[in-house]
Amino acid sequence: MRKMDEMDRDIQLRSEEWGYRSVMLSLAAWTFFNCWQTLRNGADYHPLPGLIFCFASCVQGFSQLAVKRKMVAGEEEYKAPNKLLWIVLAVVTAAVIIVSMGTFFIVKA
Repeated sequence: MRKMDEMDRDIQLRSEEWGYRSVMLSLAAWTFFNCWQTLRNGADYHPLPGLIFCFASCVQGFSQLAVKRKMVAGEEEYKAPNKLLWIVLAVVTAAVIIVSMGTFFIVKA
């Protein structure tokens, strides 16, 4: 494999960006269409596209935070709190609350 120069890297990055955006838009459209079919026609709900959409968004956001934190790790003038840790804790806490509430209502019914 040959070494890429700056122009090749820029082309690769732009093509990956367009691919990522098209996949995310497709998943969002699929999720909304599925929700519309479920609400309008009473069809079965399929959570897979929504789960993939949420997973991809979370991975992109977490990796962006991690890379940004890694880039400024050695600088003394930039001291920021560990946002990645706080976001992961908030997501885990929200998931625990949602799952426990859902379990409570399912068991109660």
